[in-house]
Amino acid sequence: MIIHIPKISPDGSQYSGKHPPEMLDLNEDRFMRAQSPVIYDFKVQIVSDQVIVQGTLETSLELLCVACADFFSTSITVSSFLRAYTLQSGLETIDITDEIREEILLAVPYYPRGELDENEVCKQCGKTKDEIAVKPEPEEKPAVWDKLDNLEL
Repeated sequence: MIIHIPKISPDGSQYSGKHPPEMLDLNEDRFMRAQSPVIYDFKVQIVSDQVIVQGTLETSLELLCVACADFFSTSITVSSFLRAYTLQSGLETIDITDEIREEILLAVPYYPRGELDENEVCKQCGKTKDEIAVKPEPEEKPAVWDKLDNLEL
């Protein structure tokens, strides 16, 4: 998304619209897929020697569930997008596409899980919460540490 600095009014300007989901650059990602356009609503102001951009972002993604390994749809909402850009002489535009992408990707859960129904059954695979619970494997101590464990100082 490009912001044209000369077009920003003294009281600030409102930028609202949609960008295609391709702006998220998820084509080669195995764990998530862009599903809908990125909807933005920003207020852009010039304060002192900075351009302040603040507002909201919203999109839908398909994420790979860590429990059942099926894709599920979810909405991602960023309600507190805020960035400041220093004005430089001769600067006519600011491209905030990378910052929008970054903010959305940071809002994706670390361990995405499909939605459970009222009986705590996964809507994607039909397994119960207990059946799909992620249980850590017990770690075996590597044999290389045996000699150090027996070391007497």
